[in-house]
Amino acid sequence: MKNKVRILSIDGGGIRGIIPAVVLEYVEQKLKEKSGNPDAVLHDYFDMIAGTSTGGILTCFYLHPARFPAEQAIDLYVNKGSEIFKRKWKSKANNWIKNWVCSAKYTKTGLEKALNDTFGESKLSDVPAGKHSLVTAYDIVKCKSEFFTVPAAKLERSRDFYLRDIARATSAAPTYFDPVSIRSVGYDPKKPGTEETHYLIDGAMFANDPSLCAIVEARKTWFEKCGGFPAIKDVYLVSIGTGKEMTPLMLTKSVNWGKFQWIKPVIDILMWGSPEVVNCQLTQFFELAGCSDCYVRLNPGLHNASPEMDAISRKNIENLNEAGEYYVSQNKGVLDKIVDELIDN
Repeated sequence: MKNKVRILSIDGGGIRGIIPAVVLEYVEQKLKEKSGNPDAVLHDYFDMIAGTSTGGILTCFYLHPARFPAEQAIDLYVNKGSEIFKRKWKSKANNWIKNWVCSAKYTKTGLEKALNDTFGESKLSDVPAGKHSLVTAYDIVKCKSEFFTVPAAKLERSRDFYLRDIARATSAAPTYFDPVSIRSVGYDPKKPGTEETHYLIDGAMFANDPSLCAIVEARKTWFEKCGGFPAIKDVYLVSIGTGKEMTPLMLTKSVNWGKFQWIKPVIDILMWGSPEVVNCQLTQFFELAGCSDCYVRLNPGLHNASPEMDAISRKNIENLNEAGEYYVSQNKGVLDKIVDELIDN
């Protein structure tokens, strides 16, 4: 495989982002070893990185102009997890029922502080030249999907945003965090026409696995390495999930559920069901194009880790880390082949 447009896609999944972070840390270490470059980072070997929710945060992290090493992404979850998922509390004890029913589960303060500390003043347009991104969110006012891409940010200030704001938007999971309003860096209160505000929630509502969105975005982008707009046969796609969800819903229990009981299961189905569909579609696309080896889907098991997106106990964080390490230990052949393909391209 030569001159392929290399795409990395990362699913959503809250604290379960530890799992792909561990797997990608191994990939980066092998890239350093095999390339002979101790300063190599993931984005040196991918032309485009796409992510949703926690995968969107990782996308911003890996594309950051400071060239963060992949191992620091794991530290972000381990050290900031309890800060990110910080419960909301009302000052009056008799308001706890209203708080539980009528507001998001977690305060935005911890999440926004963690993102501010990590990404600072860096903007999407600061991503190194030649690199592409796709981070998803959903605009609840315009009722449309939103994609944050590097080429658009570099061309128009109205499409350029702070990485911290993009990460906040893509991870604004309903019931977990409040929606967020953001403006582009081109906003100027003194200039009419620059005041547009985007009201956004988690992109997992329509694309928890953003791989297919990334393919569509790549196909309408000019890549010098393939001499044009890439077809499926010109793409090498690595898609990674945040752990298989294997918790069934029993008919005997769910048949009499009402609105409140279905809230969480519906969100779970939206988030964990779409990757299965996307994987099936992409498998067919690449097979029909005669290049099935150009699509690799990695979806580690959870093993002893909780499937909950916000399970931030010390024990569960250890279990998530171990789940990632176990996947690496059992799939080094697959991962090493990915490293070889990335270097060859």
